[in-house]
Parts: sequence; structure tokens; C-alpha cells
Amino acid sequence: MERMNDRSSPKQRLRKNLMDRRDFMKAVGVAGGAVLATSISGPFIHTQAAEPDIRIGHLSSFSGPYVALGTRIDKGLSLALQLSKYKNRVKFFREDSQDKPEVSVEKALKLYQKTKIDILVGPIAGHASLAVSTALTPLRKLLLGAHGGNKWLAGKNCSPYTFLIGHTMYNMSAPIAPWFLKNVGDKVFLVGVDYATGRDIALHFRQAFEKLGGKVVGEGYAPLGTTEYTPYLTQVRNAKPKPDGCFGMYAGSDGVNWVRQFAEFGLKKDGYMYVGGLGVFQTVLLDAMGDACLGFWDCMHTVPYIDNPQNRIFMEAWKKAYPDEPIEENGMLGFDVGTAIIKALDAVGGNAKDTDGLAKALHSIEYDSPRGRIKMGPNNCTIVPIYARKVVKKDGKYRHEATLLGHFGTPHGPEYEWGECKISY
Repeated sequence: MERMNDRSSPKQRLRKNLMDRRDFMKAVGVAGGAVLATSISGPFIHTQAAEPDIRIGHLSSFSGPYVALGTRIDKGLSLALQLSKYKNRVKFFREDSQDKPEVSVEKALKLYQKTKIDILVGPIAGHASLAVSTALTPLRKLLLGAHGGNKWLAGKNCSPYTFLIGHTMYNMSAPIAPWFLKNVGDKVFLVGVDYATGRDIALHFRQAFEKLGGKVVGEGYAPLGTTEYTPYLTQVRNAKPKPDGCFGMYAGSDGVNWVRQFAEFGLKKDGYMYVGGLGVFQTVLLDAMGDACLGFWDCMHTVPYIDNPQNRIFMEAWKKAYPDEPIEENGMLGFDVGTAIIKALDAVGGNAKDTDGLAKALHSIEYDSPRGRIKMGPNNCTIVPIYARKVVKKDGKYRHEATLLGHFGTPHGPEYEWGECKISY
């Protein structure tokens, strides 16, 4: 009926049909136009093949005591990649490590062998990261850690494919030993969660503290997930001679319970200091700890709201992406791991399948980050700024006052329990 009512000339109808075809090609997009072009004579429309996905697995604590850490590392990791030129190529695949070595290994192998990821980030727990690295190294698969800084990964169990971007237990404890001796006292009671991370934090502090003349008057370690700390607080109270304070690591919800009960038990009132390794006074935990945490200190490699150009960029991006989330340490850590991935991808022309090229790039990486100057050490453990941080309250909000202790990596060699790292590419 439309054709019968069309009184235009044949030339006008031809022009109209050609215009309709052009409009259609615009509507279906370049790809559709390319399909049409292959079926007609005349000039072809060439399109560049889509670049392959960059497949990143994140194996972290998405449940359990460290869930607050894992979820915010994930946010920071995602944010860094979304701000990069690779944002349209990146796909994330997440698995819960459950903080268990056997589960972590199973999930890591699944991500690489079935999901076909290119890069794995995680896990948080140190004993899990060692197990995963041990499983992945013979397969020449990458592992990048924000947490999970097991001491053996800094020594004889180091790997050309495993990189501790965040820290190790050594530089999260030993650097604050001289500060403790000077500012707290020469007698300490060691505490912490009863697995590799907690015990290593205490061990490295002990070695540095005793070397300087300090005395360890006792130690006690509670299982991960403990909710009642009275037996352990009693050990501190009964220690002879009386310690000037405690040093150790209870993180996540364990840390909240420990600090609150430390105050409720009367130790804080009686002058016992608590200094934590591994940044136990995480920004996201301070409200839950309440005034019980005021005046206590920890050792950490970043301070939220630190004034440097990279952190200003990060804070602005974080606030825009997650307006209801506080600026905090684990988001910064995830962002740093994402930044390391971006710089390694740049070095290999964006080819995420070039595992050896990515490993070589990560081994020599050095850059300015929201945390400060970051440089990879020879054993694939970063050299980072380390701060002693005091919990204070300003304008009704809990914050940190920080003192820079210096930049620290992780030593290795035959004189250390964890041995010597030998990496070549």
C-alpha cells in the first residue's frame, strides 16, 4: 500500500533507499555495518578485532574474621583497573578463601584451570598464601598479595611468580621494636592469633626487641575466631615481671574483641599499653572498638588521608565510586595491587597472556602510590614506608597520628630462619 501511494520518481526512490540503508548501518553500529559490507560489492568497512579479556581472579576473605579487609581490597583493586585504559577489557572472578590453605589451593587451581584467569590476587592469611604459591609456582602462574606476607615467601620459598605487593610480617613488626623500647618500655608480653601470621609478627618483633636489649616476659596466642579473651588477658595480668605493654596481632573482628576486652579487663586503666603489628587499628574497625582503642599504637605501611599527589587522586576517585565507604588502608592496598598490575601490563603491551613478561616487569617495578614510594625488593617483597600510628579522636572521629619510621623491605639470607631467596628470570 505504501509503494502504491508513493508518487516519487524512480531516481528519488533510489536515493531514499540508499539513505535508508545508511541509517540502518548507523543504527546497528560499526560491527553490523561490517557484516553488511561483506555481502555486497564495493568498498569494505574494516574493523579492528576486539582485544582479548584481561581475566583477574581475586581469592580473598569474603567471609569470616577478615571479611572487612577482603571486601575493601576488592573495591580498591576494581577501582584501579576501572581508572585505567584497560577498563573495558578487565573481567573479575572472585572466590572466598575461607582463610584455609586447602580451600585456597583448591579455589586457586579452579580459577586458573577452569576459569582461565591470567592473574591471581590474594589470599589474606599468610599460611594460605604460602600454600597457594607453592601450588602455583610449578605451573608458572602469577600470584599477587595485598596481605598474606608469609615469611617463607621472602626466603627459600620465594617464587619468580609470587609478589608481595603489600607487606610481609617482618616489615609489619620488626621496624617498630626500637620505637617500643624508647616510648613504651623494655618489657613486653607477646600476643596474637595462633597461626603463621600472628606468630611470625611476634617472632620478628621478639628478635629485633631482644637484640636491642628488651625482654619478653611472656606470650600467649588465641585461635582465629576467638570471642572470649579472659584466659589470655589473665596471662598478661599475672606475668612477672610486669610488662610495660603487649605487642602482637589480632585483626578484623578478633582485633575488635581483643581491644574492647583489654580495656574491660582493666589492663588499659592500669597502664598496660597495647601496640599492634600489621596495622591492627584499621580505620574501618575503630568505631567498633570505640574509646577502648584511644592512645594505642600500631605498625603499618600506610596512613589514610596522607598528603601526597597520588593519595589525593585515590581519595577523590574512592569518594566518587564508593561515597558511603570510608577512606581506609585495605582499599588503598587493593588499589596498589591494581596499580602494579596496570604498570606490568603496560610493560608487555597489554598482553595479559605474557606471564613471564608480566613477572619480569613486576620484579623491577618502582612507582609512587597513595602509600608513598613503592619499590620491589630482590626477593619480590616490596620496600615500603612504615609508620608508627597512634589512635586519636578529632572532631568526634577516630583517626591516626603517624610517625614515619623509615622505608623497609624484608631481608633474606642463610642467617635468617626463612633462608635465602634466589630468583632469576
